[in-house]
Amino acid sequence: MPRVDIFEENKRLRKELEQERKLRREWQRKYYELDKRLKEVEKKLNQVLNINTPSSAYPTYMKPIFKSPNRPPKGTNPRGKPKGSNGATKEQPTKIDKKIEVKTDKCPIGHKDIKELDSYSRLVYEINKIKLEVIEYIISRYICNVCNTKFDAIHPALPKKGMIGPNLQAFMTELKHGFAGSYERISTFIDSLTGSTFTPQAINDSIHRTANQLEPSYNELESEVRNSNAVGSDETCWPVNGKKHWLWVLTTLNIIFLTINKSRGRKVITRILGSEFNGAITSDCLNVYQKFAEAFQRCWSHLLRRTYSYAEKYPERDIKKLHQQLSSLYDKATAFLKTNPSFEQRVWMNIMYQQDLQQISKYKWRSKLAKSIITNYLKKHAGQWFVGVIMPEVELTNNKTERGIRKVIPTKKLLGGHRTKQGSKDFAIIETHRQTWKLRNESPYNMMVEYLKQQNIVV
Repeated sequence: MPRVDIFEENKRLRKELEQERKLRREWQRKYYELDKRLKEVEKKLNQVLNINTPSSAYPTYMKPIFKSPNRPPKGTNPRGKPKGSNGATKEQPTKIDKKIEVKTDKCPIGHKDIKELDSYSRLVYEINKIKLEVIEYIISRYICNVCNTKFDAIHPALPKKGMIGPNLQAFMTELKHGFAGSYERISTFIDSLTGSTFTPQAINDSIHRTANQLEPSYNELESEVRNSNAVGSDETCWPVNGKKHWLWVLTTLNIIFLTINKSRGRKVITRILGSEFNGAITSDCLNVYQKFAEAFQRCWSHLLRRTYSYAEKYPERDIKKLHQQLSSLYDKATAFLKTNPSFEQRVWMNIMYQQDLQQISKYKWRSKLAKSIITNYLKKHAGQWFVGVIMPEVELTNNKTERGIRKVIPTKKLLGGHRTKQGSKDFAIIETHRQTWKLRNESPYNMMVEYLKQQNIVV
């Protein structure tokens, strides 16, 4: 057996050890780099997809994971309308515009020796080919013999500017807002539908004129919101020319008001509602709303969505029990409000619900998540969870405002917001009227046509 040189062996082992140390340092460096990148990605992802992110903002493949807390378990909710509902059958029309008899003189194989047994009717709804009218207005000019004023005659269907009448103007606006259509696609659609071509710039100008005509009414709606007793408020990021802006939605009993601003700060709602708002405001727990209004109603949907998310992620912890207790308390309050109670009943039940909430807060919760909910929500905003029980005009959730935001999300997703500040302003003016009219059970298209006609005859 050959003799081993101890010095050479030690030298070899030191080289191997040094090599192992280099590899270990390299792997440690890669580990820390990857860990840092992972935290950065998680931080950015959490800014977009978090507990407060509405379901409409989630990618399709993630929606089954973030299901609604009130949705029945999969497989337990049958498809279609529930039994006893009015079904989906369209009501019989009161007028038949045309009748067509469908007959034949031979069977499907070709035999002509056939006999008619009976007949039955089917109603079919159809639309005629749309043809644009080109109307020539012969406008008379006058002079007043008393004040010597020269003026032109006016007509409700004659626009003050441009060649697009009120009906077509409202139609273009509905295509833009109701279907989140780009100006180029609207131009192509109208061309294929009517055979008449309007350039994207002409459509843009028409919609801008619509916003200008609606602006006085928009300012009046803003004043009505300011004078309301109860307002719901929420906001979402909104790109304007590639820069982050914020779309604010404020709702009252019969108004949905939108505005787009650079800021997410208090100065936006201060400009709309004033520095001292004497009514009640329904909102989430964003610091912007702290100590702003006379009374606050914190949104139960935001609270339950947060506890539900934690309970789904950590079902073994007591956050699940906290979510169940809060959900039960909210369900009792909503069931009570549906009974149309008197003011005395509202005051009494408000005291009872406040006591129930205090009992939940005093319980010795073990998990950090449950303690954070108690500290940062229930205790920090104590007395602000059941204002809607006393005040009938105040809702326990901010869902109406969130629905107002959800209706404009297609414009954000499909068109990427707006390129210009003027475009964002026009959008807010028009969308405020469309959503307000719909809230009042009125047709946005018909109301817009009537409003534009009225503006055309205003001297």
